[in-house]
Amino acid sequence: MVKIKSRSDKYVELKEADYLLLVENTILIEALKIAGIESMPIYKAVRRIIDDKRVEVHIKPVSHRYS
Repeated sequence: MVKIKSRSDKYVELKEADYLLLVENTILIEALKIAGIESMPIYKAVRRIIDDKRVEVHIKPVSHRYS
């Protein structure tokens, strides 16, 4: 398990595989930014969806099958 300290001084537990996936995705996004994806319409659309908070992020799984 990996514990990440959040802004509210609480810890969020992640399985090692989930943490590694998070790190891998972060590296991938940074590489795409270097390659110039920020100027593409698909990136702008995704950024707008995230900024407008039209996507809900759940702390706990919606279905217990995934926990």
